[in-house]
Amino acid sequence: MLDIGDGIGALVLLLPPQPDGTEIDICPTGRPEARFHTGVHPRQVGGRTFDTALYPSVPEGDYQVLDPELQPVADVTVSSGSVAQLDLRTT
Repeated sequence: MLDIGDGIGALVLLLPPQPDGTEIDICPTGRPEARFHTGVHPRQVGGRTFDTALYPSVPEGDYQVLDPELQPVADVTVSSGSVAQLDLRTT
């Protein structure tokens, strides 16, 4: 279930295969102290399985995806009332 609307969006990350129990942190751009995370789960899409991370309620703005050492690896913008998707399977 997504909780999006005025000022709130959602984010879906498509990921390369991850170990069970992996969590992926994101943070507002330039604010690693404000990071938050979600778990990675396999999802079926069109008969294929992908590891995905879903952030169901994210304030609109610019975010950085962080690696396990909490270093930025990708940037994404979340818009109000929308679902942003970022494919990290080839990065």
